[in-house]
Amino acid sequence: MREETRKRLERALWIDRAKKLGIALAVVAAIGLAFGYETLDLSVSNSDVQGTVTDIEPLVSKQNAADGENVIVKLDAGQLVRVLAYKSRGIKIGDHIQVVEHHHATGRVTHTLK
Repeated sequence: MREETRKRLERALWIDRAKKLGIALAVVAAIGLAFGYETLDLSVSNSDVQGTVTDIEPLVSKQNAADGENVIVKLDAGQLVRVLAYKSRGIKIGDHIQVVEHHHATGRVTHTLK
């Protein structure tokens, strides 16, 4: 094999290896970013807020829909939020209730009934 041909062949082999290495590094980086995002979402700070029940709707669910209901709450800050509650709690429109506000590190905010 001539020297020039051997150099071109070796160069082509190294380029092919570099492409495969680049693809593997990109996949590992994507998996790392996904795990990092999940870790951020698991980091939560909770705060208690007060609110007034403005509406109660039936819970639409595939399982045990008869046990729960959607409660729409107007927080003292003015924001309307939807929380789930058991019917056995006996919540009525106009009740003043306490809600827990969950601030996730990703910026997502969720609410649960206390």
